[in-house]
Amino acid sequence: MTGVRKPSPLEAFETNMRDAHHLVRLAEGLTNSRARKMRKELRDRVGAAWRVPLKHRDQLDCLESADVYLVFKPVSRLARADFLDHRPLLRQALVAACAATETYLADRAMSQVAGLTSSADAASDRLKKIPMTVGDWLDIEVYEYRRRGLHEKVIRPYFAEFASVDPSKVGALLSLLGVKDWQKQLDGQRGVNPGDTRVALDRIAKRRNRIVHTGDRVSQSSRNRATLSIAEVRCDLDVMESLVAAVEKVLA
Repeated sequence: MTGVRKPSPLEAFETNMRDAHHLVRLAEGLTNSRARKMRKELRDRVGAAWRVPLKHRDQLDCLESADVYLVFKPVSRLARADFLDHRPLLRQALVAACAATETYLADRAMSQVAGLTSSADAASDRLKKIPMTVGDWLDIEVYEYRRRGLHEKVIRPYFAEFASVDPSKVGALLSLLGVKDWQKQLDGQRGVNPGDTRVALDRIAKRRNRIVHTGDRVSQSSRNRATLSIAEVRCDLDVMESLVAAVEKVLA
């Protein structure tokens, strides 16, 4: 029986990023632009087509955007008011994109490990400093090939926990893989001004943390949520996609 090929880190990233883009499209397509309730003549025509009893036709309503025209049934648990604010979808899109990027970074780092652990000379100073417990060693002893046990029991969990869109973590991970002057290399591959990659990643990481840990409140003492636009999220998704493309070239 032929096994299913495991997707590459880049393929997995692209699949996961489609979720983030899907959420952004939903936010854009389902944001209501209609100010008034559905007109009576239209309610009557739709109600007649759906065989809605006359006494329930006043409950018919609709949502309208540049992409869709949706009609709410009389028994619907949703209303136009539920589609006035698209920020919940945008927040989740940003979180999903960050998760996709972090998973990519961890998986891409693992794809380099075999060469880096082939000898003491091949391993970077940062890689040599990854901590290992007695429990880890006992787990490794079970493996027929101890280097594989080292990869699976020590290095993979470390990469999975360490990988982040935070620029300091991105830099540390790339340095661990032997990449020098990571900021200069990523800025060059992305075609941006010196330092722009760090600034963009710092902004994205802080926003993701605020969404995850405080519900995106303006401040700890406030109940108000921060503004977030479709354009902002699309810009951040572009940054993460260009970051991954740059890492691919740097590690090639």
